[in-house]
Amino acid sequence: MPVMRTLALVLMSGFVASPSMAQQATTTPAPAEQSAEFDAVTVQGVQPGPGLWQAQKNGHSVWILATVAPLPDNMTWNSKLIRDILADSKEIIYQPSVSIDADIGIFKGLFLFNSLRKMDENPGGQTLQQVLPPAAYARWSPLKARYLANDDKVERKRPMFAAGELLKSVYKAQGLGGRKVVSSVLDEAIKQHGIKVTSTSVKVKIADPGKALKEFANEKLGDEGCLSSAMALAEHDLPAIKARANAWARGDVTRLRQLPIADTSSDCVQALMDARVASSRGITNLPARFKDNWLKAMDAAVANNDTSLAVVSLDRLVGKEGYLEALRARGYEITEP
Repeated sequence: MPVMRTLALVLMSGFVASPSMAQQATTTPAPAEQSAEFDAVTVQGVQPGPGLWQAQKNGHSVWILATVAPLPDNMTWNSKLIRDILADSKEIIYQPSVSIDADIGIFKGLFLFNSLRKMDENPGGQTLQQVLPPAAYARWSPLKARYLANDDKVERKRPMFAAGELLKSVYKAQGLGGRKVVSSVLDEAIKQHGIKVTSTSVKVKIADPGKALKEFANEKLGDEGCLSSAMALAEHDLPAIKARANAWARGDVTRLRQLPIADTSSDCVQALMDARVASSRGITNLPARFKDNWLKAMDAAVANNDTSLAVVSLDRLVGKEGYLEALRARGYEITEP
């Protein structure tokens, strides 16, 4: 793995720890009588996936694919609609992320890569039992025994990274999140039609990667809340996560809007942005910067192309402060699926 990609994963652990933790939950909670209605199993076989939103301006269209993570492992997406749109599209806009870059030579890169290998561990070799409050560790222990019984190394990981390992195992046990359902289809169509790919990443240049890694290794992140959010999801929210995955697969947008979902990202994002190693290097105010980058890319696409496709998580798209409302405020006509 390239050194700077690894560094990005380390510094951005609050976003990549798990699919659900990479999103800002803005969906409207379900009414109480609906919140208990969850699916017993995950769907299988060929499924239609959701319909698309259409954003139109000055006679040009950007189709919006809203994604949900995790998705059922045993489903096959009937992607004819999206393939037909991509065949006519000049551009695809990807959802926001963070891109970290640095100028380093190959030998320095190899040195830094070796120093990265324990960056997910607590400073001073402490264990989770030592860094977590007793009540939090008491919650962690049964979850670790159930989902990570054979992973002794997780006990030395920072809470943020332990959260990622927990949710990865939880989703695997539920038959969720193990396959690239959406990206594999998009990648194939992009290659087939030679479609322009537009990144909406927040780009961060790190001039001192060695110093950054050393700071990260020694800094306490205050990320216990991130692990607490992951534990709450594992303890209480799996039925909603599963039902949400099924609703996406079945194309049930109404159901997707109704399902309650815990915001597992905010504590992780805040812990990251509060870290000196991140905030001092421009990794700040990320949700607003993500939104701004995506909206600017939409404006450029609708100005330059008759038809384009944009991808964004459902959680960022809908809601009172979601991207859809921002598009309407910019003069777009929105057609719901």
